[in-house]
Amino acid sequence: MRASRFALAAAAFTPALAWAGVHAGSPEARRWRPGAGERMQAGELGVRIHGTGDAVVVLLSGLASSERMWGEAYDVLGRRACVIAIDPMGFGASMTSPALDHPVDADAHVDAVLGVLHELGLHEQPAIIVGHSMGASLALRVAARHPAARAVVAFDAPLYATVEEADERVRHMGSFEALLAQGPLAMRVCQWMCDNRAAAQAVAVAISPRLPITVARDAVQHTWHGYTSGFDSLIRDTGWQTALHTLASRGVPVWLIDGETDPVPVPGRADALAREHEKLTAIQFPGGHRLPLSDPAGCASMINHVLSVYPGRSPRTV
Repeated sequence: MRASRFALAAAAFTPALAWAGVHAGSPEARRWRPGAGERMQAGELGVRIHGTGDAVVVLLSGLASSERMWGEAYDVLGRRACVIAIDPMGFGASMTSPALDHPVDADAHVDAVLGVLHELGLHEQPAIIVGHSMGASLALRVAARHPAARAVVAFDAPLYATVEEADERVRHMGSFEALLAQGPLAMRVCQWMCDNRAAAQAVAVAISPRLPITVARDAVQHTWHGYTSGFDSLIRDTGWQTALHTLASRGVPVWLIDGETDPVPVPGRADALAREHEKLTAIQFPGGHRLPLSDPAGCASMINHVLSVYPGRSPRTV
């Protein structure tokens, strides 16, 4: 009897122990700490602001993510710039943006980000626009419409030439992204998450042991309409090509930085774009699709380098 109880207890604890082991060994989980700054609403979006300087650094998170992924390692940017980490419309603290009550396209996402800068009185300050994954695609579009944009840093950008290409590669983006991409089942799963947010957060943590717990929980902070509007208008849509041409015509430099083992970007696309656009630089870092989490020091250093080349005009405090 005692042996049976021991066996049952061991069976019950084995998954938890396995999860704890993976979590403890994960670079993403080990290296992440909460970032500095005050969380607030600006315009219609949730943001976190810290730092001093005349330059502005805008950090845009990706699909099924939030601004909290830009953790403590990115606090260094605040030594020379005002840093605004933004939840794109439909995600995180921007999950209930009023704009979602209407049809949403890429321009609406850009309008929301530019609205934050106007609300904070920073729309005329020189800006470095940074994004990850879906946020990288959004960063290109924001910079193309923002007259004060000085450079773009895009990590793991999903730059697809056709809708079909996007649909074929979305399964590589991650468990939640692939599950919720499209279709009746995806809609039902998303609705369950909306109705059972706490349980959904627990599931997200359980199936993502390599992520920081806070970041994993934020993966379910969206609605069906918010998720699909971001996916369709910023990942499946090919407007990034127009944005790149606009930036090239203005001489705004772009850095496309992909993980060497990242299955999401189309192989060779960044290099091909670098050959086409004089001001575009393609770089690969060791790692996969979560570079800002797996190599935060390297990503922050890259952004800092861009800041050193395109600094603001004079010190100020925000």
